Amino acid sequence: MNIQTSTLEDQTILKISDTKPKFVALNMKNFIKIVTVDDIVYLKSSGGYTTFYLNNDTNVRVCKNIGHYERLFQNSHFLRTHHSFLINVKHLQNIVRDEEGNYCEMNYIKKTLPISKRRFSFVKKYLHY
Repeated sequence: MNIQTSTLEDQTILKISDTKPKFVALNMKNFIKIVTVDDIVYLKSSGGYTTFYLNNDTNVRVCKNIGHYERLFQNSHFLRTHHSFLINVKHLQNIVRDEEGNYCEMNYIKKTLPISKRRFSFVKKYLHY
């Protein structure tokens, strides 16, 4: 009976992992925080850590690199705009261009996020520009 139960659980996990995640569990010091993916505005990398910036003006820092989350959200509307930034396109308002470069204006935050020169053509292609 354990073999059948385990197989059923494994099949369920495989089905879920093939779809877009609706939430993500973030390991904190004393608890596991559950965050709805749509509430994530952007992620910022700092070494081996990633900070999640949420639409309720809070942030959560976890001990996993941004590449892990880029792979996790690859079927969702997340876009790597810079070595240090992964944005949720659902919260993208504008792309601003000036003499210094290209930047994302996002909902819920007051600052702009950089788009690297190397990734700008991919961002335009993703957005059907």
